[in-house]
Amino acid sequence: MTKVNALKIQLYINLVLAVLLVARYHDIYCEVYLGILILALLVRKNKKLFQLISILFLPIIFINQFIKCMRLLIEILPNMSVIMYILYLAGLLVVIIPVTKEAYGAIKKPIFQLLATIWSTITIGIGPSIELNNMNQDGFLVGLNKSDLVFALVILVYVYLVTKIWNYNFSFSFSTFKGKKLQFISFIIIFVVTIWLILFHFFMGLAQNWQEIFWNWDFSLINPGDSAYFKNVWRVYLTAIEAGINEEVTRYIDLLLLLVVLKNKKWQIEGAVLGSAILFALPHIGNAFSSELRLSAAMTTFQVIDTFGFGCFAAALILYSGKLWVTVVIHALYDFLVFSSTPLTQIGMGLFGGILGGFSYAIISLIIWVVFSIFILVKYPKLIRHNIQIMTKNQSLI
Repeated sequence: MTKVNALKIQLYINLVLAVLLVARYHDIYCEVYLGILILALLVRKNKKLFQLISILFLPIIFINQFIKCMRLLIEILPNMSVIMYILYLAGLLVVIIPVTKEAYGAIKKPIFQLLATIWSTITIGIGPSIELNNMNQDGFLVGLNKSDLVFALVILVYVYLVTKIWNYNFSFSFSTFKGKKLQFISFIIIFVVTIWLILFHFFMGLAQNWQEIFWNWDFSLINPGDSAYFKNVWRVYLTAIEAGINEEVTRYIDLLLLLVVLKNKKWQIEGAVLGSAILFALPHIGNAFSSELRLSAAMTTFQVIDTFGFGCFAAALILYSGKLWVTVVIHALYDFLVFSSTPLTQIGMGLFGGILGGFSYAIISLIIWVVFSIFILVKYPKLIRHNIQIMTKNQSLI
């Protein structure tokens, strides 16, 4: 079966599902999805228009319809919830493969590859969720479901596929330091310093005095079993892993495509680092509207500033080390610390409490991240150029 036929078959299957879902739920979204699927089939011979519709709408429709169908099956067959949920996880990982290969894979210009990727990584995961009300709410599967880890894996599947189709390289670890002992030792030192920076950054926000910023950290304030955020302990671990995979894999593809788009610019590397940091920071504005982790407008602003700084550092670290797993680990570590914070961390103002304190914390963090980013970019230009050539298969060369 060709990839074209696979997508065509999927379109017809989803058209049938759309009719059934409209009849079942009388939902406006189901009706809109039905209309878009009919339109997609009608314009299929117009390749450009079909590709545009496929890129903009089909991944969202395929994912949302699949989730609605699986949710319905779980409601109808509550005694088979575990089996249905496993099928849901497996199905979600493959549901966008045909449209990714045919529609996204056909994009030739790097700027459009970038725009399509930004759209895809933002919209994946938007929509209904599975409810596992008849399962143990403290159990692993409920924690896994609420963590949205599966959507991070869907993004990983998307990034893996498009990098291969677009003739780029994707790997969690390039052999950057093979046969280079001194450079490998430097990498180990930078990795250890990075772990310290993550701990420093976290405990700085909790510090009641200056000693607690640099040392004398109170690790008793970290307990995933007594999280101030989540009751399910599995969710603490899995949400941290989700953030590490989702946001760092997204950072990798954004960074890679920006390097190719900016290949004729003298400030190619700097522009790619800053651009990827902006793309990482801006979605955090959504935390002001989150149902569970809602932040005030001021705190959201401070978080965007902080995440921009970290985004610069993480991008520089990827370019220097050629090891995506490093940023996945440190990102997951930081989120684990945050989500493992006990209710005691929510009591009291600390050194950086209030609006002024929050602003100071954000600016200090920004300066630290940017300074270390500049250090890496200035100190290791040849190594960074080498890794860029590996990532882009020389497509970023002027």
